[in-house]
Amino acid sequence: MTGFSEECGPAAAVKVFFLAGFMGVPGEFARVRELISEDSREILPEDLLPSPEETRELLQRRDLPPDYFFREARARLRKIITASGAERVCLYGYSLGGRLALSALFMSPEYKAECAAEYEWENKAENETKTPENGLKNSPEYPGDLRRDWPMISGLILESSGLGIRDPEERRRRLLHDENLARRFAAEFSPELLREWYTQPVFAGLSSRVRESLIQKRRHIKGEEAARVLSCLSSGRMPWLLPALEASRELPVLLLTGERDPKYQALLKSVTGPDIALLTVPHAGHNIHDEVPEETARIIEDFLRNRCQVPGRESLRTPEI
Repeated sequence: MTGFSEECGPAAAVKVFFLAGFMGVPGEFARVRELISEDSREILPEDLLPSPEETRELLQRRDLPPDYFFREARARLRKIITASGAERVCLYGYSLGGRLALSALFMSPEYKAECAAEYEWENKAENETKTPENGLKNSPEYPGDLRRDWPMISGLILESSGLGIRDPEERRRRLLHDENLARRFAAEFSPELLREWYTQPVFAGLSSRVRESLIQKRRHIKGEEAARVLSCLSSGRMPWLLPALEASRELPVLLLTGERDPKYQALLKSVTGPDIALLTVPHAGHNIHDEVPEETARIIEDFLRNRCQVPGRESLRTPEI
């Protein structure tokens, strides 16, 4: 693998920030990071949350918007990236990490009081139809000025990542489900519970070898920490970000799905945009970077070389992958 083509210019190299998913552990992307030539860093979901003590207090409050913890994560991610000194950054997010990257880039920078109704669980069809295109300019779904808010971001790769939940009632149900599951994780975390977790249909494409390696890698996780992440960063707290993603310009985006992951293939195949590409990765299910790390590294290198041009360039080439 080589670095950048001349078309990308001699600007500062891109630093890759890997955002891990739920139950991510240190070294989650170690093999992929060994294989790419670019400097990189891992970020776990708990790195982007308040302390456990503060989190417990915040979860008791009823005056905070449901997406509060995603906004906290946005601010903390910005501080981490700024402190790194990186002039150009590619975000690579897996599953929950992908949703964190999406929220950071495409949620409005500040919560607007006049949009509070958008986040009342009782609101249904009336607000569901409002999008950036029909006038709700202060909506949390409205992306604002991406280049102004995140000038250092040169590319975004989302692996098996959701885009939020469109229907407010479904969001509410998902939050309740995740809060109940979080209580179970806190009370009875064990290898048996992990095995049950990995029998979910979304993981059906995993080989028995990869599934067992994931269980072993996560068996020392503290159940209370997993519960904290699940409670704070449930899909039920995240806004629906597909309209903002599709409306984005001048940011190359690559969506990755495994060929043995039909749920996320169906979810992402209809996503369109001038700078958005979708790639189905052979011989992989939901956990692409765990199943085929060498191929994942190759995809990242090709994406950086062929699509992560200097910000402000108008044309983007199709990735050679």
